[in-house]
Amino acid sequence: MGALDQLTWPLPARLAAVALACVLSASAAGSIAYGFGFRYANALGTTALSDLKSKHAEQALAAESANRLQLLQQVTRANESESLLFNLMEQYANEKQLLQERIPHVTTQYRPAPGAVTQPIPRCVFTAGWLRDFNTALGVPAPGPGATAAQPAQAPWATPGTDAELLESGVTPADILAHAQDYGLWVRGNLARLNGLLDLQEKD
Repeated sequence: MGALDQLTWPLPARLAAVALACVLSASAAGSIAYGFGFRYANALGTTALSDLKSKHAEQALAAESANRLQLLQQVTRANESESLLFNLMEQYANEKQLLQERIPHVTTQYRPAPGAVTQPIPRCVFTAGWLRDFNTALGVPAPGPGATAAQPAQAPWATPGTDAELLESGVTPADILAHAQDYGLWVRGNLARLNGLLDLQEKD
C-alpha cells in the first residue's frame, strides 16, 4: 500500500493513520531519548562512585599513615621513658649498695667530740611498743592469728598499755638504717614511675 493509496482512505482512517504514525514516532523518539538519558546518567553515576571510592581510599590511607606515625611516636616515648626508669632504678640500687656498705661503720662506733678517739656506740634499746608504733606509722598491719611457732611474726607486736610494750624489741640502729634504705628505694622507685606516667600523658 503506497502513500497515494492512503489519500483515497476516508478522512477518519487517514487521521487515525497519522495519529498512529505520530504515536509510533514519539514512542521511538522517547525510547531513544530515554536510552541516551539512562546511559548518560549511568556514566555520571559510575564516575561519581569511582571518584568517591578514590576519595575514601585516599582518606583511609592518610588516616592509616597518621595513626602509624602517632603509634611510632608513642612507642618511642614509652621506650625513652622505660630507659630513663631503668637508669634511675640502677642509680638507686647503686646508691643503696653504698649506703649498705656504710651501715657497720656508722652504727658500731662514734667519737664523743671532734678529734677524740672512737669508741663503741652505747647500746641503744628500742622497745616492742616503739617498734609497734613505728610499723603502725608506716601502715604495716598487725600480725594476724595465723602466726605460728613455725612462722612467727617478724617482730614483737605488743598490745598498747601492757607491760610487753616496754620489753626490748631486738631492733638495732643498723636494722632501722637498713629498713630506711629499702623504704627509700621503694618510695623513689614509685615516684620515678609516677613521674614517667605523668610525662607520657603530657606528651600525648
